[in-house]
Amino acid sequence: MISSSKREKIYFLRKKGFSHRQIAKKLNVSLGTAFEHSKGIRLTEDQKYKLKMQTVLGAPKKLKTRWGAKGGKMTKLRIKYSNEILLDMIKSFYIKNGRVPTKREFNTHWQSFRRVFGSWNKAIKFAGLEPNPVMFAKKFIANDGHKCDSLSEKIIDDWLYARNMKHEINFPYPGSDGFTVDYKIGKYWIEFFGLSGQHEKYDVLKFRKINLAKKYKLKIIEIYPGDLFPKNRLDARLGNLVV
Repeated sequence: MISSSKREKIYFLRKKGFSHRQIAKKLNVSLGTAFEHSKGIRLTEDQKYKLKMQTVLGAPKKLKTRWGAKGGKMTKLRIKYSNEILLDMIKSFYIKNGRVPTKREFNTHWQSFRRVFGSWNKAIKFAGLEPNPVMFAKKFIANDGHKCDSLSEKIIDDWLYARNMKHEINFPYPGSDGFTVDYKIGKYWIEFFGLSGQHEKYDVLKFRKINLAKKYKLKIIEIYPGDLFPKNRLDARLGNLVV
């Protein structure tokens, strides 16, 4: 039998997202005891993700817990990342994807990067990599040799190329004054609206393109940053085009 105080600690630790193994080690109880006294507690998706990251990267968090003087209740729980673990997260992404991650792809943790390193770009430099340039500051070369205006457009272009989808870039709209579509795949016109909702002039141009597509009955597919970051959803957005 364990004390009611320890049972309460097991309950609170599990609610805060600790794994059964972490609880057992921290409170010096068996794994079965940790499991038994935390039954019915469902972790949030964010908590599940953090536990998964621990497994992938080798416990990337230092857990610090402070207990109140009365009744053994938890009064504070803070989760901090060490600088080594944060850098490992960046390096692991780079090795897996062959490119520097964007801040949006680490939106769950980027404040930890800022707290430890001062900024996201400084963290990238500490990892021995070159920060991504400001959007549209320079061209990105896609894997098929296409010149892209942004990293996001390169990601889309590389996705198409990896699936052997023949595509044209900067193809002119019919009857327009110099408007071009980002990608054209057969009868489909694909636009990446990366600055939608951020600049008034950009939105005006966006709607002019959409109206052109309606006027000439073009099959337009709109892609937004949320389709790329923090999770790439191109399979869902463009998967039906794959032959």
